[in-house]
Order: sequence, then C-alpha cells, then structure tokens
Amino acid sequence: MRQETDVAVIGSGFSAVALALNLVELAPPTARISLVGAREEQGRGIAYATTVDCHRLNVPAGRMSLFADRPDHFTQWLAENGHAATAGDFAPRRLYGDYIEDCLDAALKRTANRAALTLVDAEAQRAEALADGGLLFHLSGGSMLAARVSALCTGAGTGRLPLPDEAISEEVRPFVVQNPWDDAWWSRLPDDGDVLFVGTGLTMVDQCLRLARTGFRGTMHAVSRHGLLPQAHLAHRAEPIAPLLLPESAELSAMLAKLRAAATATPDWRAVMDGLRPVTQDLWKGWTSEQQRRFLRHAAPFWNVHRHRMAPAVAAEIAALRETGRLVVRRGRLQALHGQDDGVIASVQGRPLSVAMAVNCTGFERCTVSASPLLSSLAAEGIVAPHPIGLGIAVDDHSAVPASEGKLYAMGPLTAGRHFEITAVPDIRVQARSVAGRMATEIAKS
Repeated sequence: MRQETDVAVIGSGFSAVALALNLVELAPPTARISLVGAREEQGRGIAYATTVDCHRLNVPAGRMSLFADRPDHFTQWLAENGHAATAGDFAPRRLYGDYIEDCLDAALKRTANRAALTLVDAEAQRAEALADGGLLFHLSGGSMLAARVSALCTGAGTGRLPLPDEAISEEVRPFVVQNPWDDAWWSRLPDDGDVLFVGTGLTMVDQCLRLARTGFRGTMHAVSRHGLLPQAHLAHRAEPIAPLLLPESAELSAMLAKLRAAATATPDWRAVMDGLRPVTQDLWKGWTSEQQRRFLRHAAPFWNVHRHRMAPAVAAEIAALRETGRLVVRRGRLQALHGQDDGVIASVQGRPLSVAMAVNCTGFERCTVSASPLLSSLAAEGIVAPHPIGLGIAVDDHSAVPASEGKLYAMGPLTAGRHFEITAVPDIRVQARSVAGRMATEIAKS
C-alpha cells in the first residue's frame, strides 16, 4: 500500500520529535506531516528510554526546553506535573522522556488551524527518488510512503568494540555485550563476578550506576585508550566568559594552547568551555578537513570529557565507587577477548584481566552510511554522500542535503561532520527550528 504525505520525518529520537513539533507550528495548516518510527520509542531514543532515576540529564533543566523560543518550557512542565526541580537541577532522564512524550501527544491532538501530524509506526528501510524530487520510502511491513519533503533524523547507533572480529574468540561471545542498552545484561552477571566496561565515557557511567543498584559485589573495571572520565558539573554554574577563540583566528595547535592557558588561569575552567558554545560550530567550520581530522585524532577525547560532563550527584557517586575500589579505571588499549570456563580473559596492553563479562561502552558510532540500510540505499541512488571526514552525511550550512534542492534535510548527529556540536538538546532544538522553517517554506511553494 502506498500513502502520500507532504513531509516525512524519519526517526524515533529527540531530533525527530523536535523537528515534527516545530513543523506543526510553522508549516501551512493544510500540510500533512508523517513521523516515521517505532511508536513506543518516539522521542525517547536511547538516552531517555531509561527507567532508573540514577540516569540523570547532563544539562541543567533550565536549558533543556524542547523549544528554542520558550526556554522555560521544561521547567514549567516539571512544576505543572508535581516534580520539585529547579532550573539548575539535573533531572532524571526518565522524566525528560515523559516530557517529550507529553509534548508529542499534545501536538497529535492539536488540529485547529495547524498542520496535521500523524505517527507511522514502522521503520524506513530504504528509499528511492521520485520524479518530482521527493522520496518514496519503503517501510517495514511492506507499505510505502511518498513524501514531497523529507528529513533524516535517525540518530547514531551503538559503536562497535574497538577490536577486529578475529580478536574476539567464538567461545567468549556469550559473555560479551555489544549493545548495553539492548537487554538486561546485568541480570546474567554473577553478583560477585568482576565486569569489564570497554570505554570510560558517559555510557560507562550509566552502566556503572545501574549495576551498583543491583546488589553487585564484584569489581567494575573500565578501560579506554586515555583512561579519561567525564568531568563534573558544579552545583552552581559559573557564568560563561566571552569566547576566547574566533573562527579562522589561528592554527589548530595555537588555538588549543590558548584555550588551555585560559582554562588554567580561570577560577572555574567550565566558564571558558561554556563561553565557547556560541562559536563552537563556526570554529569547526573554519578549519580545513585535515585540521578537523587532527582534532578528532588527538584532541577530541580531551574535549569530550570537559564538554560533556556528569551531573554533580552522578560525579559524586562515581568518585565514591573509585575510592572504595569498586570501580577501577584503567588506561590502555584492549587487544583481545578470549574465553575461559566462567567468563572472559581480556588482554589490555598485553596484560590479562579475568572478568565474568565484558560490556561495550564505547558510546555511539559516527553515523556512517554503511551502518544504515536506509542511508546506504540513498547513497546508492546518489542522493546522499558520506561526509568527507566520516561523521554522518554531507549537508550544507542549513542542514540540507546538497543534491536535493531543498527537499531533503538531516538532523542531529547525522550532521556532525558539518556542525560538530550537534548532539545536545540546546543545539538540536535550534537546528530543529531552523530546518522546520525552511521545510515549511518549501511546502508552501505549491
């Protein structure tokens, strides 16, 4: 069966819902908007599907509104729904998922003089070009959806373990968790058996907090190349200082040296990092592709742990686990995973580590075209192309796919090659408003 729509928004996470809600407000009242993705996941994605309150937002509630033009929207929702949280609090991510769901439900019910939003409970598996420049999406279940204008909001999947397949022996695979969000892996872990987390970023922090609440008595080992943990937010945020760096102001190494010097000289280095936020995307765009690659190779791990920080309460709990020896953070390369009778022998920098399970906490992959059947089909049609540095797909400054003549856009992590800082709510909501405005203009042309 083939259906027609004016706009197809493809995805189930925050980016998709944020764009759909802005389209409802900005598109012509006669427009039909289809939000395509699994209904039970809409708006929550990986981050907000968690059910435990120890998983906290890593941005204060006052900066987490869905809408760029209504900064207090989330804090007002918290108050209206009986949650005692202030603008400076780091609310449970579960609550934020509830907030997104409420906003989506309200938009679905809003029909008076507004564009009509419809949920399509299916996965877009491939797509092909139509004669009018639109796209025909082939959906799970065999149906098809033809759209005049479309947006790809598919987000990022879980990254792979940093090992070739031959370095993971066959007998060890039942004890290796490739996607920590897919199942309740901790229920298979012996209470007194050690565990290895591969990665030391925010994914590891989430898994560590969850495991600590299960009665687990073993040791949690975490390993990454640099052994860096995310830094902590302070309970009271220092005011950001004016940006110290300007686009195209110097070579990459000189810019980073200036940033380090300023952070060292400032009472709270966070004020320096937060002050860069308004110019970060322009800084990134001012670099050559080679400079961007150098940054990703050498500086990105250090940038990420200072830029994407832990909520204060989360940081305090992680510190306590380390102090008591329940969490051991190691620096080194994971080289192999082999089986033993009761679990895994991991080779880390040539040294064996015996654990009951190994859990992939490397975070998200880079939105590569090859990782997505939908993106692969669009690339085969010549509609999309990988970004030259391997982050997502190529888009212009307005997040439009260049070959689409304004009829195909991308959102969120898919546009990281162009925008770099485009994974957090404060950045994506601005992008959602801008893209929705352009898509609404395109729809209104006919």
